[in-house]
Amino acid sequence: MHTQFLNSPISRRRLLAGASATVALSACGGGGLQPERLQARFPDGFRAPTHAVVDAGPQRFPFVIIANDQLPMIDDVPETLEMEITMDGALVETVVVSQHGVGQFTPYFPLVFTPPSAGRYVITPDFGGPVSELIVEERDAVNLFQVGDTLPAFDTPTFINSHGVDPICSRSVPCPFHEITLTEALANDKPTALLIATPAWCQTDVCGPVVDFLIDEASARDDLNVIHAEVYESGVAGGTGFPALAPLLVEWGITFEPSIFLANPDGEITDIRHFAFDRSEVATVIGNA
Repeated sequence: MHTQFLNSPISRRRLLAGASATVALSACGGGGLQPERLQARFPDGFRAPTHAVVDAGPQRFPFVIIANDQLPMIDDVPETLEMEITMDGALVETVVVSQHGVGQFTPYFPLVFTPPSAGRYVITPDFGGPVSELIVEERDAVNLFQVGDTLPAFDTPTFINSHGVDPICSRSVPCPFHEITLTEALANDKPTALLIATPAWCQTDVCGPVVDFLIDEASARDDLNVIHAEVYESGVAGGTGFPALAPLLVEWGITFEPSIFLANPDGEITDIRHFAFDRSEVATVIGNA
């Protein structure tokens, strides 16, 4: 279904992880930086097949602001950003999006709207500059799970059985969310939160801190199944510069990270966040369980 977007070192770092080298570059950039354009933090239909579909409720599109030094803005970022959404020149909606990214490296703006039809949408930010485009597909053209779908059972790695994944948690101190499999979780009549992330392979920005956010928000929740699944099947890089994907991602056709899913006791997905989410969004997901 998808290109190996996550396993491409160039596109993965551009779209998901504002590479750590930009910290030093930003610090040397001097003053006077101004917003220049939006940059997608998701496969936007041109670099990889889209994740967004019509007739499946609100769809989420995180953006970062690129400054006139061509790096993501991390200072003096507006608290809100107004985005005008058009299609074929007609206004669809104007959305005011709040800044996110507290505790992470790059502030981002998660645009959420319900597309009225499949097609190409144009996003114009209130600071002007070049527009951004995104693609929304028909539901049967995208196999990624949507809110309302059933989260399927899968034998995710545990401390007792790694199911072919080593390490089962690449965090320096393994997180506690490897006690039971997703299969077991979906059978015990509790809601389930599943986080797909790889701390060792993304130590800044998004996927590094999200496991820690989940620990802070969910460790005390004995009324909730919490599972962390690694992105890669090993800690050894292959010819792409990254290891092979873990069996869960292969089975589900997920070629990006991180993702968090929330399912109710019946296994129905009630919330999904992809690509970029901060502490407050993790707290919202867990709080809705």
